[in-house]
Amino acid sequence: MRRRRGFSFVEAVVTVALIGLLARIAVPGYGEMKRRSIAAAIMGDVHAIRIATLTHYTETGSFPPDAASGQLPPQLMASLPKGFTFDRTDFDYDWHVWNVVNGSGDSETLVGITVIVSDQRLAAHLVSEAGSGYLPVVTPTHVTFLVNNTTD
Repeated sequence: MRRRRGFSFVEAVVTVALIGLLARIAVPGYGEMKRRSIAAAIMGDVHAIRIATLTHYTETGSFPPDAASGQLPPQLMASLPKGFTFDRTDFDYDWHVWNVVNGSGDSETLVGITVIVSDQRLAAHLVSEAGSGYLPVVTPTHVTFLVNNTTD
């Protein structure tokens, strides 16, 4: 009696098909898990920027001026972690300051942190990750969080 070595062609095809099926199931789940983790990291950054903003406002009585997309306002550097940047690989931050006139004619300042993404599903995860104290304003590739001076 001869010993059989290796796999038959049918066994090899079935094995490859099963591996392909498992990969087809796992890869989309990995993508969603990665988006959720990126969204959680972004929200951590947004929270740090918010705290730095409110610290600066408390110390100086004013908000840092508007900055270009991807540019960290220099006034916030001291209150953010060393090496913090607004220009990231997969997304960018944009700092906004708007002076608006309310219904009674008084001027009010609104401050926003915009996250610019290319993945619309990541933007949706950002909205779902936003907790209390954040008011997201959403377009398909931009999520702006208004910074208010209330605590959670």
